Amino acid sequence: MGVQLSVFLENKPGKLETITKILAEAGINIRGISMASEGEFGVLKMLVNDPGKAHQVLKAHHFTVSERNVVVAIIADRPGALHNLLLTLSSQKINIEDCYGIVLEEGGQAAIVLDTEQFPEAEKVLQDNQIWLLSDGELYSL
Repeated sequence: MGVQLSVFLENKPGKLETITKILAEAGINIRGISMASEGEFGVLKMLVNDPGKAHQVLKAHHFTVSERNVVVAIIADRPGALHNLLLTLSSQKINIEDCYGIVLEEGGQAAIVLDTEQFPEAEKVLQDNQIWLLSDGELYSL
């Protein structure tokens, strides 16, 4: 399990840099990041080494921030591995609302961040199917 921060921000030059500066000055390390924008605004999603502190620091700088539990699954870095992971969840009627990932080592493993309303169920289904889920400690020390 991990905690993902979502930050609502204006789609203007320097806004993302402002957030990264605030976090850097607070000693917070960004472990994963994704951003999507639509017109004048966007949503920045982050995994950081200290989500509680990051939330507090960003709120103190007047950013709109929310926290959400996510599952971080480790899969093989090979064709079909992501499909099999998603099939495991969809076969149990678990919907993925957001997903992003990164290869951890070439030809080795990938970390897939899964955001779902059915968080506890998704976590259990993946564990029952012997899919390695990162603990908070593992996630924040990648």
